[in-house]
This record gives sequence, structure tokens and C-alpha cells, in this order.
Amino acid sequence: MSVYSSQDVDDLVKIDQNHAAFVQALVMCLKPRQILELGFGAGEATRNILAGLQYNQQPWEYTVVDNWCDFGGVKPQATDHPQYEKVTFVTSNEFDFLHSCTKSYDFIFSDADHRNTQNWFELVYSNILSRGGILLYHDVMNLAQFPNLLQIFEDTMHNNYHYVLFNRNSRPGERCDRGLLAVFKH
Repeated sequence: MSVYSSQDVDDLVKIDQNHAAFVQALVMCLKPRQILELGFGAGEATRNILAGLQYNQQPWEYTVVDNWCDFGGVKPQATDHPQYEKVTFVTSNEFDFLHSCTKSYDFIFSDADHRNTQNWFELVYSNILSRGGILLYHDVMNLAQFPNLLQIFEDTMHNNYHYVLFNRNSRPGERCDRGLLAVFKH
């Protein structure tokens, strides 16, 4: 049984439509073969990543890791929808998965452990992200709720990694100001 209603989860964790569309466009342009998503949330990013992968019409492997804490520790039934049949869902916390990971990924979308993910940013960038890959972090400028995520942005700048931060609103009701950080590995 879910701790939150589906609308509460949507409001708490859902990526905004602007950033979701951008994530899809990045997938369409990068054409990744190995994709990792940390945190399923409401599934908005997952659906957009899948749309980009389907557009590319090439083989891919897509892994989504979540501990389902937003759903009381129980994997939501939504993940059983036929649209996700080619997605591998791994029930794990982010720390355990990443610290045991032996694969590298071309495209990584991180929107899971907002309290701790900054602690293993360097591990993800250096050891798990493939050369030529893109690493995305959602909510890095959501300082009211997650001031610790600013550390990812600061480390990116300090290490002179190539990046772009998307955090501007232009219309009422947008949530782009929460920030989407794109880090590129050359």
C-alpha cells in the first residue's frame, strides 16, 4: 500500500514537462545503448526516455533502479504496464546499486536519493558514466528542499566538467527553477 496518493507522488517527485521533453530530445540525439535511471517516481522521465529510445529504432538496454520508498517500499503496479516491458526494474537503494555496479552507461538520469546522491557523484561520473555519455541530475537547484544537491553543481564546476544547468522559468506554473544539471563526459 502506498504511503502517498498517486497525485501526492506526482506533485513531490514528477519532473516538469519542459525538462522531461528535454530528456527525450537528449536521448533522441545522443542515441544511447545503455541507459540507467535512478528513481522511477511518477514515471514521467521513464516515459520520455522510452519515447526517445523508440524513436531511435536501435537496440538498447534500459535499467531503472528504485527502492520504492515513495510507495511504502512496494513496487507500484504502474511498472507492470506493457509500455515498460523492455525496461529492467531493479529494486535497490541507490547507494547499494551504484557501489556494486560493474557496467557503464551512455545515459544516466538521476532523480532518486535526494538526501545523499551528492556523496557518490564522483563515483558515478568517473566509473559508471561512459566516455561521451550524459549524466543528468534533477532538482539540483531545489534549495528549499534539497540544499545538499547544490554540491553536485559545485563539484561539477570545481572539476571543470562540461555542463549546462537548466533552471529558468518563463511561464506561470513552470517548475524548471528546481534545476536540471546536464554533465557531459568527454
